Amino acid sequence: MLNEEKIRLMTKAAAYEAGEGKKALAMNKYFRGDYISINLIMSWISFTIAFAVCVAVWALYHMEELMENVNTVDLPALGKQFVFLYLGALAVFQLIHYVIYHIRYQKNRKSLAGYHQILKQISHIYQTESKPGGSDFAGGAKEK
Repeated sequence: MLNEEKIRLMTKAAAYEAGEGKKALAMNKYFRGDYISINLIMSWISFTIAFAVCVAVWALYHMEELMENVNTVDLPALGKQFVFLYLGALAVFQLIHYVIYHIRYQKNRKSLAGYHQILKQISHIYQTESKPGGSDFAGGAKEK
């Protein structure tokens, strides 16, 4: 005879693994600090590329003005302004991403707690079925 509770739990676990659990299970491979660090490094790289593109677009837009004033523009001061702008924007960007990745990790840990509870229930069902007096795997009669 089929154990309907076991089938229901296994279906629930499989649905979790196929749906929202894909990312959560992949994230579960990392400690919180490692997960956040990896994502902060990736966001730093993407921010640097985006900042460089924005500076290039700004320079192209103001090219005529820059070329007319190339001898009068204080290039080291302009460079310092871009560095301070980059560092300030990067600090804000990284702080926001730190909070986002920390919250994502915590949410996924809570989500995985429910998944692990389902797995414990399935394990308990298997243990009770394999005990003497429980039903066997084929769903046959109980042993006496």
